[in-house]
Amino acid sequence: MLSLHTSPTDQPGTGDSGGMNVYVREVAAGLAAQGVRVDVFTRCNGRGGPTVTELADRSRIIQVHAGPCAPVPKEDLPALLPAFLSGMLGRQLRDGLPYDVVHSHYWLSGWVGKGAKEIWGIPLVASFHTLGKVKNASAPIGEDREPRSRVSGERGVVERADAILAPTPAEAANLIRMYGADPERIRVVPGGVDHEVFFPRDPKAARRRLHLTASRLALFVGRLQPHKGPDLAIRAVAEAHRLAPDLTRDLVLAVVGGPSGRGGEADEVSSLMQLAAESGLADRVIFFPPQTQERLADFYSAADMVLVPSRSESFGLVALEAQASGTPVVGTATGGLPYVVRDGVTGFLVEGQEPGQYADHLLHLLAHPREARRMGRAAVAQALRFSWDATTADVLSVYREVVGGAERSPRAVAR
Repeated sequence: MLSLHTSPTDQPGTGDSGGMNVYVREVAAGLAAQGVRVDVFTRCNGRGGPTVTELADRSRIIQVHAGPCAPVPKEDLPALLPAFLSGMLGRQLRDGLPYDVVHSHYWLSGWVGKGAKEIWGIPLVASFHTLGKVKNASAPIGEDREPRSRVSGERGVVERADAILAPTPAEAANLIRMYGADPERIRVVPGGVDHEVFFPRDPKAARRRLHLTASRLALFVGRLQPHKGPDLAIRAVAEAHRLAPDLTRDLVLAVVGGPSGRGGEADEVSSLMQLAAESGLADRVIFFPPQTQERLADFYSAADMVLVPSRSESFGLVALEAQASGTPVVGTATGGLPYVVRDGVTGFLVEGQEPGQYADHLLHLLAHPREARRMGRAAVAQALRFSWDATTADVLSVYREVVGGAERSPRAVAR
């Protein structure tokens, strides 16, 4: 597996770490448990640790020195791809391990994966996790657009990969429509959720553990970057306060996550804090740094609803974790979220980015606690459709298919 720009051990919710990190870590461990030896190659980023570490039994993380062993802006990483490929090939020669398949995660890793495919003569499986063209199509005015080099790089990976894993039918359609991908090489393999961590917990006990005294809690979880919509979450809560001051007098918004990338991070956080103050929520928005999985589970259970106002969303791991915790979701009807969230059953999906629509659904859940509890129970049942064991089984099925030892798996094509 190639996860060049971020390690699966990095804390999700900050920098370039997110759902992809959880995916790589969980699937690598799951494959290892099935008897598959897995090496995950990532670029040395200066966070310490040995060059080779055990992720799980039969699974290793290998740090490759490509450029400085320090964080590098994502826009500068393409220049380091040849060095990363060279370091990875050198490591394989030293270890003498013959790989059967290479699985790239994100387009930067895909470039390296294309080289490994040609040199080693093995199949390439590609996962993108986000697509540049999709992000550009949904980018708000004033936000930097993904560079043409990324779109061109994604197209090259689409052309050369033996199989492309899409987390939802929506992303499969985008790959075909926007990138000309061959439908016969696309497999729909959804992500999963750890049900031993994310399950319904007592809300009051969860709030006590988090030292939260507010009796009504809205929650946003994710990287603090425009396309995740933390600004929209703040505006929605502000609008809810304006529309129904009595109903929301004890409502607080918790924002859990860190800034993305390098440079300007403090500006992003300060701008959100300023937005909260200008919206009259200076004492109603609480910012928390990225949390461990166990701690995050308490946040989900403590919340009355989880806001997922993403402008684009490949899958929606936060929405899935929230539902597994028994908490309704109010999110955007975009990308993979309609695949994860059942509108009107496990939460509400909003067309567009109008804060008032999010506020209306938020107020509905506050005003109808019995319905909110019913949605929470339905959310748990919905989340049970997804598991890392199922994801791992589907991924392994695709590996066997491209290596040539198995027929096409129906479950890997559509769920």
